[in-house]
Amino acid sequence: MPIRFALNRTCAPQLALPEFITLAAAAGVQAVEIRNDIEGREFADGTPAAEVRAQLEAAGLAVASVNALQRFNDWSPERATEAEAIIAYAAALGAPGVVLCPRHDEGHGWTQAEAEHNLRDGLRQLRPILLHYGVTGYVEPLGMRGSTMKRQDMAVAAVTDIDGWDAYQLCYDTFQFYRCGDDRLFPERIGLAHMSGISRTDLLPGDLTEPDRGLIWPDDRVGNVAQLAALIAAGYRGYVSMEPFDPKVQTDPDLLARLHASLAFVTALIGAQA
Repeated sequence: MPIRFALNRTCAPQLALPEFITLAAAAGVQAVEIRNDIEGREFADGTPAAEVRAQLEAAGLAVASVNALQRFNDWSPERATEAEAIIAYAAALGAPGVVLCPRHDEGHGWTQAEAEHNLRDGLRQLRPILLHYGVTGYVEPLGMRGSTMKRQDMAVAAVTDIDGWDAYQLCYDTFQFYRCGDDRLFPERIGLAHMSGISRTDLLPGDLTEPDRGLIWPDDRVGNVAQLAALIAAGYRGYVSMEPFDPKVQTDPDLLARLHASLAFVTALIGAQA
């Protein structure tokens, strides 16, 4: 079965929306992930969701997600207001879900018990908002130091505890999975997948950061092909979104050609393992 590729807005945040849509369509992906955190771009600049949706539909592109509500497990009245705005925008955009990222700073000071409580509290608070708008929360474990939810099993346990699978699915990120040494896969719970490659060899997995994330090539350390092949073999049929943060990728004058080549590389190797 062909992979349903998407392109995250992080791939080219410097492009205006029409140029990004042109890039995504030319790269041959089926969908895009819209970001709410890029200054001067859609959502942050007040572009109406209807206008964004019309431009995407004209190009034959779907929306894989709005990415992301940050610190969803650090609930407050301000977080509730932020969540409502992002989720309402996603619904108007026709996005199936919003990516949910946990707090991830080393100075949070939470005990393990507090982190578990706060995770469940955030999920409980968000659930009625998501259900009201008919939008799924894609819960994304982040594997860096200071993350309050690193592994997939932590998210699964929390959603199960609040009886929340009517509102939530997992966002599976190959880099985050690799960075924290995760080893448990929950394919039936995954609604969105992110991929990005790591070429640099001078850092341990736990020392890698977002700007190290590029396109996927034969020297990839993350093991994207093996991870995605296992996911697809287990029945996953959702979008697989390319999410690089490397400034060299974002400003590459040959970005379209390199995107084509990287997506073709991933497709060929996964096909060979099928």
